[in-house]
Amino acid sequence: MNFNFPDKKKRESIWIKLGLGAIVVRILFVFKPTWCEAIYARGIFPWIRSFFDHTLGLLPFAAIYVFDVILVLWLIRISTRFVKRVFIQKEGVRGQGYGKSLLAFFMGLIFWFLFLWGYNYARVPMAEQIGLELPESMKFNPIWNEAMYIKKTCIEARQEIPNLDTNAITAAAYPDDLEEVMRSSLKEVLKEYGYDYRGHVRGRFVQPKGVLLHFNSSGVYFPFTGEGHVDDGLHPVSKPFTIAHELSHGYGFGSEDVCNFLGFLACVRSDNPAIRYSGYLMYWRYVYGSLKEFMTEENYQTERATISRGMYNDMEATYATLDRYPALIPFLQPAIYDVFLKVQGVEDGIESYDRMILLVSSWRKKYQ
Repeated sequence: MNFNFPDKKKRESIWIKLGLGAIVVRILFVFKPTWCEAIYARGIFPWIRSFFDHTLGLLPFAAIYVFDVILVLWLIRISTRFVKRVFIQKEGVRGQGYGKSLLAFFMGLIFWFLFLWGYNYARVPMAEQIGLELPESMKFNPIWNEAMYIKKTCIEARQEIPNLDTNAITAAAYPDDLEEVMRSSLKEVLKEYGYDYRGHVRGRFVQPKGVLLHFNSSGVYFPFTGEGHVDDGLHPVSKPFTIAHELSHGYGFGSEDVCNFLGFLACVRSDNPAIRYSGYLMYWRYVYGSLKEFMTEENYQTERATISRGMYNDMEATYATLDRYPALIPFLQPAIYDVFLKVQGVEDGIESYDRMILLVSSWRKKYQ
C-alpha cells in the first residue's frame, strides 16, 4: 500500500490554513463565550485532557524534558541544513521560501496551542458561572477589611499546625505526595461548583532547582504536554498553593486570577492544617501587596509589623529562598507574559493575578 504524503509546499499551506482557521474560531469565541464553554471547554477539552492523562501523564518524569530534547534536536537539524545549503553548497538564502516555512511553523504552533488548551481563555468567566458579583476594583476600606480578615485567619491557621513553634515552617509539615493531595482537594472544589473534574492532571516538581525561578516564574502549565510544573526550589510553604494553581490550568482554566482562586480554595478546603495555612498565607501576600498601594511606606510597615512572629519568619524564609535564584533578566519574562495575556483577552495582563482578591472577597460574602 502506497501513501502519498503532501509535498513540503502543500504541508506548509495546510498549516497556514489551520492556523488561520484556529484564529478565526478564537475570535468567534470572544463574541460567543457560551459556545466556547459548551463546545470546547466542556466538550472537546475533556477528551484532550484524557489523552494526556493516559499517555504522557503516565511517564515517571515530566514530559517537558522529552519535548525539550526533541526541540533541541530539531533546531540542530534545521540549523545544519541551513549552514550546509548556504555556506557549503552556496545556494544562497531564498527569502520567500524560508519566509513561508517560518510562517507555517508559527501558524502550526498557534493551531496546536489553541486546540490543545488555549481556547479556554475564552470560556464563560468563573464568577458568572458560580454566581459571584465582582466589583470593578476595590477601594481602601474593602482592602483594609480583607487585610484584617486574612491576617487574623493566618495567625489562627498557623496555630492549628501540630508541633510548630515560631520558627519558619519546613517541608516536614507537608505530605510527601503533595501532588496527589492537592489534585484530590482541587477536584473536590471543581466538583462542588459543577466543573469537569475527571482528569488526572500531573503537577511535576521540576529540576534543577531554580530553573523556573531564574525566569521570574514559580510554576508553568505547558499546553503541549498537558502538565503543570512547579520549581522544586520554592520554599515548602509556597508549594501547595502553587501546584494547585498549575493544576487548575490543566483542568481547563486560562485566567490567572481564577487559577489563584482555585488554588486558594483547594488549600483552605484541605484537611491538612499546614496546607490550609499555605493557602491563607499566599492570599495574605496578595492582599497586603494591594494594601501597600493605599498607604504610605511608614504606615504600611507599621501595619505589617502586627503579623505574628511565625508568619514573619515564614515570609522571611520564603524571600530568602527566592533570593537564592535571582531572575536572569528581571524585566523580560513579566513583560512578555503581560503581552501574551493581553493577546489572549486578559485586559489586566499580568496584573490579573491580583484580581484573585475580588474573587475571594466576593466568595466569602456569598458562601461564608
